[in-house]
Amino acid sequence: MGKTRIALRITALALAGAMAVAGAGTAQGAGTPRPIKYVALGDSVAAGIGAGSPTANSHNCWINEEAKIRVPNSTKAYPRRVAAALGAQLDFQAYCGATVRGVRANQTRTLSKTTKLVTVQVGANDFGFADVLIECAVLGRPCMDDLRWIQQQYLNVLPGRLDKLYDKIRMKAKNAKVVVVGYPKLVTPTFNSTCMGDGGLPNDVRTEMNGAAHTLNDVLRIEAGKHGFDFAEVEPSFKGHAICEDPEWINGFSNPLVESYHPNAAGHEALGWLVWQQVKPTAGNRS
Repeated sequence: MGKTRIALRITALALAGAMAVAGAGTAQGAGTPRPIKYVALGDSVAAGIGAGSPTANSHNCWINEEAKIRVPNSTKAYPRRVAAALGAQLDFQAYCGATVRGVRANQTRTLSKTTKLVTVQVGANDFGFADVLIECAVLGRPCMDDLRWIQQQYLNVLPGRLDKLYDKIRMKAKNAKVVVVGYPKLVTPTFNSTCMGDGGLPNDVRTEMNGAAHTLNDVLRIEAGKHGFDFAEVEPSFKGHAICEDPEWINGFSNPLVESYHPNAAGHEALGWLVWQQVKPTAGNRS
């Protein structure tokens, strides 16, 4: 994309300033315009797991699975940054561990004709991609066959799941701008012996892991286009910022473990900026 690090790390405050300029003169009369209703759907990346504040000592998405208490969404997650920039009323439905089916069943209930903005980032958890990452990097188990199988599922099965989810979003939020958010590649193409933060994966596993992320993004982009949704491209901007790169926007092995292989706070600043590029042309249209 040719954007500099400084440009990509625009803070929510700076975005809010840009929003004020973009939306100047849109208020009706002298009154304050009503905030737009923004619903953020998705999985642990959308929820900001890995961005910090708050954090929870957990190896997975649950603090207490029996009591159904999940790791809390981060105050630094990109939906919060976008909402602050827009002065929007955020309905933060995303949660750690969500799949496409989970989002469709559990997160879309608050969508309505008054919803003006929806972001949705989901698909990475389908078919056990997160579990395979742990098997590869933490446990050192062979995972090439699993990664190839996951790519095939992304190509052959995921489109149908996304189609049902996107249809439901459009049916319930008829007047909303919908932005589908992609995923970054997580690891460098080649092994770097000076940094073991990504688990020291062999090069063939890195190729398959990044290939799975790229395939997922291709499917998300195509399905978003079929439904008339915008797509926030993530891969190009995160190039050079994977685990072990400088600066890295993705966490390597972390404590708690659940934050591993997720965008960090700098990554969420970048994600917020990328989503902003999709929403700012219509951001002044508040009703």
